[in-house]
Amino acid sequence: IEALPGVEAATPAVVLPVQNVGLDLPFVIPGKPPANGDPFTGDEYWRSVGPHYFDVFRIGLLRGRVFSDADVQRSQPVVIVNQAFARKYWPKEDPLGKPIVIGGKLLGPEFEDPGRTVVGIVADIHDGQPGDPVRAVMYIPAAQVGDGLTKFANAIIPLVWAVRTHGDPGTLTAAIQREVLAIDSQLPMANIRSMEEVVSTATARQNFNMLLLTIFAAIALLLAAIGIYGLVSYSVEQRTNEIGIRMALGASRGGVMKMVAAQGMALSLIGAAAGLAAAYGLTRLLEKMLFGVKPTDPATFALVAAVIAVVSFVACAIPALRATRIDPVIALRYE
Repeated sequence: IEALPGVEAATPAVVLPVQNVGLDLPFVIPGKPPANGDPFTGDEYWRSVGPHYFDVFRIGLLRGRVFSDADVQRSQPVVIVNQAFARKYWPKEDPLGKPIVIGGKLLGPEFEDPGRTVVGIVADIHDGQPGDPVRAVMYIPAAQVGDGLTKFANAIIPLVWAVRTHGDPGTLTAAIQREVLAIDSQLPMANIRSMEEVVSTATARQNFNMLLLTIFAAIALLLAAIGIYGLVSYSVEQRTNEIGIRMALGASRGGVMKMVAAQGMALSLIGAAAGLAAAYGLTRLLEKMLFGVKPTDPATFALVAAVIAVVSFVACAIPALRATRIDPVIALRYE
């Protein structure tokens, strides 16, 4: 697959990032006694991957090394952990070179695995439900996983091939399929999709919730604009006599417009400030639906305040402009 023009890297993987598949295994770290009589030190996410997995997903190497084609069944058993794993189980030590035994006979013969050595530490990625805390993850070379465990894993979730391309991945789908079928013409292939589609599926619920909130917010903004317009218009109508007297005594049209707009904007800005303060207090309710932006992002709050101010100004300016067109003689007769 990697020999195809346009392919940058390819890798097998038992689970894709953000798929939220809880494929985990218990393990023992020699020298770290288990707590509460548990025979294992911990139980974390387990991922069987190819040597180019970290290149395909561009997961940064922090220390040590990544897998290579030399990490096969006959070579030294190795494991790579992410930063969350290293921070959790070796908070004050360097994990590189430390032994770890994953699985074991207590789980069944298919889980029997030789002791492994930590050879690398990679950056954290979102390997669970979007919005959830980063999980500790162990990465194992696919070539070093026993047949029994491979069969067990594939019975839970089918093996995935991930391919990074230089251009549109859709143009290489047929060529990649031909390469796979050339190895085994009976091998089933399904659910071919881009990583953007995988992420979109994983965040579909959050996207739908945010769409609903956006619609509700737009309706609320429209109702607020109508309310401000109606209130200022009613105020102008009630003050027709006053405005007529002011203009008869020499008040300019610009001064009248400024007075009406300023009074309407003052009330609008007080309401906006109260709303933003309430929104700041309720940001934790939205935390799990936001990605790439913090719930208390200053730029977002500033943008919202600016939009509310513009909408309020327009809603106030129309009645204020109408107030400047009042004939003082007619206004003095108005009841």
